[in-house]
Amino acid sequence: MTEKTRAVIYAELAKYPENEYQADPVLIIGTTVEEWYKGSRLRPEIISKIKQLCYTRGEATAFSDIPVLLNYAQSDSEARAIFKACTRTRTLMIRLKLDKNSNAEEIIRYWSFGTGIRRKDLEPMVRSVIELDGVDDLGIVHILPALARKLLYTYPGLDMAKHGVMPDCHWTSLNFFNYEPHEYLLDARLATSQVLEQFVPVEPPYQFADVLFFLDNTTGDAFHSCVHLADNLVYTKNGRNILSPWVIMRLDDVKKIYLHKGDGRVQGFRRKDIAAEKKAADEVR
Repeated sequence: MTEKTRAVIYAELAKYPENEYQADPVLIIGTTVEEWYKGSRLRPEIISKIKQLCYTRGEATAFSDIPVLLNYAQSDSEARAIFKACTRTRTLMIRLKLDKNSNAEEIIRYWSFGTGIRRKDLEPMVRSVIELDGVDDLGIVHILPALARKLLYTYPGLDMAKHGVMPDCHWTSLNFFNYEPHEYLLDARLATSQVLEQFVPVEPPYQFADVLFFLDNTTGDAFHSCVHLADNLVYTKNGRNILSPWVIMRLDDVKKIYLHKGDGRVQGFRRKDIAAEKKAADEVR
């Protein structure tokens, strides 16, 4: 099967959720197959087979044939190594650079949703880093809300499927504000209802914690969502399966994954209470 034929057939298979590896393939963005699996300890023959089975999806290289690849494993340990290698995902480790010249008030205001929410949790930490000699940065994981802090850079465990379905991007985005996840957000209908009731659309420039929905231009349906952090960086889970971790990516790279067909757009939404408080605060200033 040629790469072009594979791309056409798998695009059709991806329309059905039952074909999970076609719907949510391994995506290699901005590099080669060889470079992506460098250091994975996979045999050259396995990497060559991956390359043979890859196809192009937009600006990304996609690979869906994990079950086929496992047939080439020579042992149980190699099968596990192959599966582990196929969960590789590019992410970013972000740290805020802070020093005595940093504007503490501006930093605290931004990372507390632009309002007083979460200020009591952030202010002591930010001011301490600024004032302490020898400490000049703060990992972004320390300033995210509790649930996002817990999930970032991890893969979902099988225990998360106890409700019959794994967490997806919308569950991730709409639970960003919560200390404990609201499992009803696994239901697409209820997730949509929450957006309509509790959020208002906003235009760029986006603020911390704005939810960015990728909408179909024809139907208006949301086929992906992520949370804006800062400087074109988003918190996202790209797929409803155990191969998809919670990561930080550049928004441009997420667009390469989800807007490759050219029939979608990004629309920002902000929680109504945050939008109202921010407007009031801006008017005072």
